[in-house]
This record gives sequence, C-alpha cells and structure tokens, in this order.
Amino acid sequence: MTTLKTLFNRNLSFLWVGQFISQSGDSITHMAIIWLMLELTGSKAMTGFIAFAATLPALLFGLFAGVLADKYPRKIIMLISDSARFFLILSIPLLYSQDLLTPLVLAIIVFITFTFASLFNPARDSIIPQIADGKDINKVNALVQSTGYLSYFVGLFGAGILLGVMGLIPLFLFDALTFAFSIVFILLIRVPKKIEPTYASRHFDELKAGFRYIITEDRRILWLLLITALNNFFIMGPAIVGTPILIKEIWNGTGQDFAFVESSYGLGMLLATFAVIKLISNKSRGKWLMGALVFDGLTFIPLGFLSVLPGNPMTNAIIIIFIHSLGIPFIQVTRTSLIHSIVDNKMQGRIFSMIYLAVIGTTSLSVLVTGIAAEYWSMETIYIFIGFGACFTGLLGWLKKDIRNLQ
Repeated sequence: MTTLKTLFNRNLSFLWVGQFISQSGDSITHMAIIWLMLELTGSKAMTGFIAFAATLPALLFGLFAGVLADKYPRKIIMLISDSARFFLILSIPLLYSQDLLTPLVLAIIVFITFTFASLFNPARDSIIPQIADGKDINKVNALVQSTGYLSYFVGLFGAGILLGVMGLIPLFLFDALTFAFSIVFILLIRVPKKIEPTYASRHFDELKAGFRYIITEDRRILWLLLITALNNFFIMGPAIVGTPILIKEIWNGTGQDFAFVESSYGLGMLLATFAVIKLISNKSRGKWLMGALVFDGLTFIPLGFLSVLPGNPMTNAIIIIFIHSLGIPFIQVTRTSLIHSIVDNKMQGRIFSMIYLAVIGTTSLSVLVTGIAAEYWSMETIYIFIGFGACFTGLLGWLKKDIRNLQ
C-alpha cells in the first residue's frame, strides 16, 4: 500500500515545505498587484495591462527556460530565481514609501519578477522525477501540486485578514520573506549527480530538438499544448482581471473581499486533490483531463448571471468559484503526470516549458484582451462567452481518440 511516508522522501519534503511557504506569499502578491493597479489608476485596461506584464515573460522566455532546465542544474536555477524575486518584491513597498511607485515602475518590477518565475517553474517540475523515490508519479504529482492549492487558500485567506489590520502595501514584505525561506529549503535538497542534466550543445539547437520531438516523434504532446493554450485563452483573463473588476466596480467591494473570494479557489483545489489521488488511474488520464476541461468551462458560465441570482452576489461568487476550482487539479495533476509518463526525463524541461508557455503565455494575451473588452462589454457577458469557449476545448480533445486514450 502506498502511503504518504513512502511517497515523500527527504528531498520531496523540503521541496514541498519550501514551495508551500513561498507560494503562500506569491498568492498574496498576485492578488495585491492587481488590486494595487486598480487603486492607482481606476482603469480596467491598466488592470489588464499589469496582469499582462506578469504573464508576458512566459511568451518571451518560456521556451528557453525549459532548455536551461534541461542543460544546467535545476536546483541552481531555482535558487537564482528565488533570490532575484526576493529583492524585486521587496522593492515594491520600499519604492511606495518614497512615492516612487508609478504604474509604469510597478509594471516593470512585475515583468522582471515573473521573468525569473518563468525560469523557476520548468526546473521545479522536471526535478521531481530526479528526487522522487517511488514509482507512483501520479500520486507524487498530486501531493506536490497540493502545495500550490493549500498555499493559495492559506495565503489569500490570510491576506483577507491582514488587509483589515495593516493595509495593502505591507503584504509585499511578507512575500519577500517567504522567498528567503524557500531558498533555505532548496539548499537542503540533494539532487543525485548521476542524473543531473548535461551541458553539451547550444541553447537554440536544444530548443529545435524540443520542437522536433513534439512535431515528429509524439504529436500527442503538440495536441496537449494546443488544447491547453486554447482553454487558458478563454478562461484565465476573466478569472484574473474579471473578478476584481466585478468586486470593486459592480459590487463596491474591497481588497479584503477580493482576497476572500479568491481564497475559495485554493480551498476547492486542495480538497479536489485528494479526489485525484483516489479516482484517476494510469489507464484513464486522457478521459479525465478532457472531461475536466469541459467542467472548467461549464462552471464559469454561472458567473455571468450573478446579478440576477437570488441571494448575496459575493456569497454566490464564492460558491461558484469553489465549485469551479474542484476541476482544476484534475487538469493540472493529470497533465503533469502524462508528461512524466510519456516524455523522457532529458526532454521534460523543454516540454514543461512549452506547457508553461501554453498556460501562462496565452494567459498574457487573455488578460490583455479581457481588460480592453471590459471597457466595452459587461463582465457578465464576457463570463458567459468564455465559459462556452472553454467547454469547446475539452470536447475538441475528447473527439481525438489518441488524446482521449492517453494513459
């Protein structure tokens, strides 16, 4: 019988704890930069722009980040990334205290911060098979993924409480501190040297090799990338930009309200992770993934009817988002396990960077389009449209037999 103790060795435990601390701080910052820009400018388009600045690095550097994760020690890449983000996040409250934090300066800091995040994520995802003792990678991925879900809930629920006590800007100090803790735990990880990445060949050649792999050797990965990109284009912009606009401009809510609403994502995703461990078998991952994408879209549609639903709109939003979030682990964990199962480890950094590009890169386009669209259409209308669009992406994958039958 597989137990938590047999799955989580010393190295995975350090990775989990370090990521829980830093991602708790990250969840606060993700919320805080959106709300800060909305307060500084009052502009929906600028709110979309700051979210665009956070996701643009994945478009520009995401693929090369995967090459680096396959060529250089992944632990070193993670340490460099966290160290840089510690100083960058710390600069936000320092500049604000000197009245130097303009919308443009904030956007530049956010852009550089998430450039280093684009280096961190492929290295973290591809280091897992190197430090995991057990062979049940699906359960390992689910437990590691639970780091983000738990930290999202803890961070945002905590932010909702802290906002009522100390205000918005001090929250950035907490995030900077969490990166310092993460650095300590990453330093404690011991990666077996015998399976460290090699350093031969040029970056561009390695990148071309990654493209050749998905185009000529395994087209299923290409389809996963395309479906992932399309789904995130529909979903992520309204999820990131639309929610604060609804809360601030339609319901006259506060940053504290925003934090509590967003925390329902983390709670739902955390609870659903345990269902992933119990329900998903190695023989049905493709079906679960496509079904979850359909669920992803369907459960966003009710947000378009909040103004006519009975009861308190804030309570209704929390309930709808909680239900929606239950499907997210079935997408993220299943997709990660599929990559671990069908892609050679020496290629995984590049493939994970392509997935990261598909997820975050298309999100950058989505948030920019959503911010502009919100100047002309109501967010309720946008939510209905993107819900049906996201459903279509899951149905598209289900109709392709080799994708539906991925194991």
